[in-house]
Amino acid sequence: MATYTTSDLATRVLRDLGLTASDENLSGPDYDFVVETIRSEVALLEGKGINIWNGSDYIIPQEYLTVLSRRIGIAIAPAYGLSAPGNQLPYMEASERDLRILGRTGPTGRNVEANYF
Repeated sequence: MATYTTSDLATRVLRDLGLTASDENLSGPDYDFVVETIRSEVALLEGKGINIWNGSDYIIPQEYLTVLSRRIGIAIAPAYGLSAPGNQLPYMEASERDLRILGRTGPTGRNVEANYF
């Protein structure tokens, strides 16, 4: 399974929003803003009880890449004039439903080990 970094996700967000071309190098301020937003939004999602992969800031599983890019893109769109502030809530909620589906953990088939006192 392929994995991605926070840097890969930041690049994906800017490209999905049409703010950078596929062969364009990211500018420092735009890149820094997206990385800052990613960290903030992932913390918010975790606070909402949405299980985000393994909690690593550095390794993002492939199945999270597009839906998380969409969710982060919705959060930063007003800063680039791509949507009006306050209009994002229904879209964020839709993306969060998808993230909740991905975050579900099913049975592993392993025995649970416990220490009894």
